[in-house]
Amino acid sequence: MSLPRTLVVGHVTHDRYQGGFKAGGCAYYGAEVHRRLPGHTHLLSLVGEDFECDPALAPIEHTRVRRGQTTVFANYYPPHAPRVQLLEALAPSVGPEHAPPGWLDADLIHLAPVLGEVDLEAWLHASRARLVAINVQGWIKVPGEPVQEARALEELQDRGVAPGARQVVQRPWDITPEALRGVDVACLSEEDLIDQGDLLERLLAAIPIVALTLGEAGSRIYHHGRISEVGIYPTRPLDPTGAGDVFAATFTHQLIAGLSPVEAARQASAAASIVVEGLGPQALHRLDEAPARAAHVPILRD
Repeated sequence: MSLPRTLVVGHVTHDRYQGGFKAGGCAYYGAEVHRRLPGHTHLLSLVGEDFECDPALAPIEHTRVRRGQTTVFANYYPPHAPRVQLLEALAPSVGPEHAPPGWLDADLIHLAPVLGEVDLEAWLHASRARLVAINVQGWIKVPGEPVQEARALEELQDRGVAPGARQVVQRPWDITPEALRGVDVACLSEEDLIDQGDLLERLLAAIPIVALTLGEAGSRIYHHGRISEVGIYPTRPLDPTGAGDVFAATFTHQLIAGLSPVEAARQASAAASIVVEGLGPQALHRLDEAPARAAHVPILRD
């Protein structure tokens, strides 16, 4: 089997951390994973004229369209409450018309939006790939209302967050099984299913392989009518940013490389355990440690 050609599509974002921005976004993390595995990877992204994380993209073969403002995220951690993700700016959509010549017939097209910037119908119509994979979260997260709580505003201002930042919220994804035809692999987390009704059933009705991550409980893999469950590699997380993106990219890449869904999930769990040990993308350079960790990821059900 020849080495796979992978096109990764989605925004590269500015993720706000203490001291400035780091490159982020599902597509960025995904491209970093794919390029470290055997094959040829190309990242198609749209960033703003204000993009300032060029060094992070330098090692990645990429097509970067510049238009508008770069998508900017910040995280706010209220006392005794879950993380709040904030949106400061949103870049325009990235479509198949932006793809470089020859890449619409890649072996794998991995659609990894952050906030609906990828038109699924348009990409499925244009794709000539052997395998199309999607990160579901990018179609269920949308900008909500601006932050108004006084204490939160004061803290955000101290951290340099732009005034008018909006909380990212989830909305029901009213996608039909028919509209999902042509998707071969879908990756999502149990949090993505909150208030989504029968979304999982709709995904399973149309998509041959669905990977559902379950936090510390591992992952559940639905494949061709079977259900398998895979555990985790235990670690001490520093920052969960990018864990789901790394899981999804590793899982899909290992599938296109010929691994079974269960073995692909073991590799994906191992890779995710590495990225959470650093701040943002800090630990991505250590992904070559994943195969050794994968040997210790348990198969809970097969």
